[in-house]
Amino acid sequence: MRRLVWAVAVSLLAAPIGAARATPGECEVPAELQQVDVTLPHLAGRLAAKEPVTIVAIGGASTAGAAAGSPDLAYPARLREALAAKFPEAQIKVINKGVARQSAQQMLERFPSDVLAEDPVLVVWESGTVDAVRDIQVDDYAGALQRGVDELKNRAIDIILVDMQFSHSTTAMIDFQRYLLALHRVGELNGLYVFPRFEMMRYWSEQNMFNFDGVVAEERAKLAARVYDCLGRRLAHSIRLAIP
Repeated sequence: MRRLVWAVAVSLLAAPIGAARATPGECEVPAELQQVDVTLPHLAGRLAAKEPVTIVAIGGASTAGAAAGSPDLAYPARLREALAAKFPEAQIKVINKGVARQSAQQMLERFPSDVLAEDPVLVVWESGTVDAVRDIQVDDYAGALQRGVDELKNRAIDIILVDMQFSHSTTAMIDFQRYLLALHRVGELNGLYVFPRFEMMRYWSEQNMFNFDGVVAEERAKLAARVYDCLGRRLAHSIRLAIP
C-alpha cells in the first residue's frame, strides 16, 4: 500500500516535456497567501553591497524537477529567472539540490556537501512529502527541520521553508496535515517565512487554474511545468517583499 501511495503521489506530475510557461493571470493568488512578515537580512545585506548571491534550493522530487521532466523546468530555475528580473543589477545564482524520495533527515545529512559547501546566503528548504508517505514520526520530522534550521542560523544563512504540494488525489490518501502543522510550527518558532505552496496549489486547483485530477497523463508534465513557473514567480515575489 505504501508503494502504491508513493507511485500515485509521484505519477500525478511525472512525464517528459518541452518548456512551458504560465500566463501571469494563472499565477495570481489571494493577498493573504502572499503576506511576508519577516526579513532576509543576510540576503538584503549582500544585495545592498552589490556582492554575488548564492541561493541553494534543497528538497525532493519537485525541487529536482522530476514532475516536469527537467531541472530547467523546476521551480528553482524559474526562481532564478524571476529574481534576475526583479534584481537586474545583482549577480544571483540559484543552485538546485533536489533529490527524489528523501526525508527531511536524509536532506539534513546532505547539508555539509550539498548546502554548506556552496556558501549560500539563502537556503530554500522544501520537505514533508516523503515523511508523510513513509509515516515518519511527526516529532522526528520536526526535529530534523529544527536541527537544519539551527545549523543554518549558526552560519548566518537566511532560510525559507517550503511546504508540500497539493492535489485532491494525494491528499485523499496521504495525511499531510500533521506534517504541515509541524513545518509551520518550526517556522513560527524560529521567525522564518514558510512559503505556502500547499495552499497556493489548493487555490489554483479550486479555481480550476491548475488541476491535476482528471488530466490525461500526457498533459500532466506540461501542467507541472506551468505550476513550477508560477511557484518560482511567487517565491521570487516573496523574497522581494522580505528585502527591506
